[in-house]
Amino acid sequence: MELELKNKIVLVTGSSRGIGKEIASTFLDEGCKVILNGRDKKSLEKTSKFFNHLTKFIVADVTKPLECQKLVKKIIRLYGRLDILICNVGDGKSVDPGKETIIDWNKMFEANLQSATNVIESSKNELSKTRGSIICISSIAGITFLDGAPIPYSVSKSALNTYVKYSSRSLGEKNIRINAIAPGNIIFEGSIWEKKLKKNPSLVKKLLKNDVSLHRFGTPTDIANLTVFLSSSKSSFITGSVYVVDGGQIR
Repeated sequence: MELELKNKIVLVTGSSRGIGKEIASTFLDEGCKVILNGRDKKSLEKTSKFFNHLTKFIVADVTKPLECQKLVKKIIRLYGRLDILICNVGDGKSVDPGKETIIDWNKMFEANLQSATNVIESSKNELSKTRGSIICISSIAGITFLDGAPIPYSVSKSALNTYVKYSSRSLGEKNIRINAIAPGNIIFEGSIWEKKLKKNPSLVKKLLKNDVSLHRFGTPTDIANLTVFLSSSKSSFITGSVYVVDGGQIR
């Protein structure tokens, strides 16, 4: 399917590795001009080198509104416009249920909600000019109860899903579409599932067999393919939706 994305200007936050890196790669395959983003310059340089410097990168902490404003201004100076925004920054490293503190709550909401709302707020006027699209990478933990999942993480992802649904009306008035993707168990180098698989392979395999209809992990490519489709004109009547990609875990 021809997605008509060639030469689109795409910002992917949190794109030095994992899902964000694969999303960037898939947009490159479609002929887009991709801007990588993260907080660590060395990691971004490494990823840009991996892509043979076909991408540009901008160091910015998107949990900070001022840095988001500077990030978007740099993109406009470089390219003159922004067509697609992918909000991929997130963090699931919180405490076990029942051990939450105000520090954990603030950390999770900054990482999983404000990292998206900050950059969206900073870029929506530019996206309005291009009839742009926003995709937020969420989690099934924000949709259903997952035994053992950190509560602040799950609640912050639920808030992100609600934000996507509720903001679609006001953003739609600006000719901007917004959707979210809620992955299930996605494995990649350095992921929490890779660590769990190495630590206790029998337990992980049992979980996949009992809880996941397809009895396997998902990959970053599974998320990237849907992200690119939802960003394209082929999904022009879709907004305010949260798409589950979990191999049939949610029932």
